Amino acid sequence: MKRIAVMLLLVGMLCCVFAGCTGKTPDVIESEAKMMTLDDVNWSIPIIIEATGETVTYTMEQAKTHDLAKTYISAYQYENADAQGAPQVTTLVLEGVCFKDVLADLGVTECSSITVTHNAANRGPYEYDHDIVWSDNTLIGWIQNKNMIVEDSAPSYVAFGSKDAGVHDFCHSIKDITIHP
Repeated sequence: MKRIAVMLLLVGMLCCVFAGCTGKTPDVIESEAKMMTLDDVNWSIPIIIEATGETVTYTMEQAKTHDLAKTYISAYQYENADAQGAPQVTTLVLEGVCFKDVLADLGVTECSSITVTHNAANRGPYEYDHDIVWSDNTLIGWIQNKNMIVEDSAPSYVAFGSKDAGVHDFCHSIKDITIHP
C-alpha cells in the first residue's frame, strides 16, 4: 500500500514539474494538439436567397478570391455569466471577406436585411438590417486575432460579425444565412 501511495505521489509531482516547465498540464497539451489550425479549415455556408427561392452554397474558396478584410468585434461572452453576475464583453479582430462582396458573388443587388442562424439551438437567429449588411465593417470571417480559428466556431468554422452592430453576440458558428429582399 505504501508503494502505491509513493508511486501516486511521484506521478503527481512529475505532473506538477511538467506543468511548471511548460505552463500547461498534459490534458491541456493533448487538447491543444487536437485543435484545428487555419491550414485545416475549409468551410461552406448554405445561403438562402428569398427573392429567388434558391439555396446556394458559399465556400471558403470563393471568399479567398477577395482581399481579406478586418474588423473589430465586441461580443458578449455568456460562459460563467452566473458566477460573474452578468455576461462579459470581449473584443476580437475578425478577418474574412466583406459580406457585400459575398452578395456580389451571389448576384444579389437588393437586400433589406439578413437572418444568420447559429448551429447551437439556444443561440440566435440574429437579424441584421440594411445598413449592417452593406457596411464595410461586416464580414464573414474564419480568422480571429490574426492566427486563430474563430473560437467556438465548430462545426462550420466560420462567423458573421460587424463592428457597426455594436456590442452584440455575433454568430460564431453559422448554420445558414437567409437574404431578405
